[in-house]
Amino acid sequence: MFSILLGFFDAPTREYLVDFCGKCGHIEVSCASTKEEWFTLFEQHEYNCFFFSFEEDIMPVRSVIFSLRNHEQHQHTPILLFSSKIEYLVTAFVHWRSCECFLLPLDNKKKEALNSLLQYYVGMYKKMHSVERKFCQINTPKGLYNLPYSEILYIESTMKKSIIHLKNDAIHVPCPLYQIQRTLSDKNFVQTHRSFIVNLENISYVDKSKEPWGIFFFNSDKEAFVSRSHKKTILPFFPSMDDEASSNNFE
Repeated sequence: MFSILLGFFDAPTREYLVDFCGKCGHIEVSCASTKEEWFTLFEQHEYNCFFFSFEEDIMPVRSVIFSLRNHEQHQHTPILLFSSKIEYLVTAFVHWRSCECFLLPLDNKKKEALNSLLQYYVGMYKKMHSVERKFCQINTPKGLYNLPYSEILYIESTMKKSIIHLKNDAIHVPCPLYQIQRTLSDKNFVQTHRSFIVNLENISYVDKSKEPWGIFFFNSDKEAFVSRSHKKTILPFFPSMDDEASSNNFE
């Protein structure tokens, strides 16, 4: 579900926005009143959009937004700023990327604009997370990759970056493996090692004669691996494997 984190609003405005988002449908809302509370929620959950009150005490808000925009995953995540002071909104619009500004109080025209914007965000979120989607979309500071699932052999972790091994290429992206794993809606992708996620559809052979097990792919000389702790994860996908030999490897 599309998730929004509200920050630093007074009680009446917060209640109004929570109710407004609820009426839009398919939106989950969390609220933080202090800087500490905001960072706690931010670290514990994933959010797709951020609302901020931009009124008298703007320093905590500025600090949070600067931190947010320096976070690799949220450099372009939508931010909506609400304020009764137009000069604050103008300054914010100039300084921060991907910001939408709403002058309070909201009249009917602004309410319609906010509703349309939220419907657009929710619609895009649904498209990107649809189980029918056949492409893996990976957003990086340098660009957006739109990769067909069928072309991906496996994904390898190297330090805090990842290498996406395709049938005829390899793409280096500045994202840790766990972040890429979150974008994989295709159920054919399975983690077989702390450093490897493989596409089951492209596996041609699993070599159980060595430790760790080796994974090979159709029309490729590339190799991924299955660690001891992940053998039980991959075995159900290959029921014809020798169960006795497999169990011996767990001992």
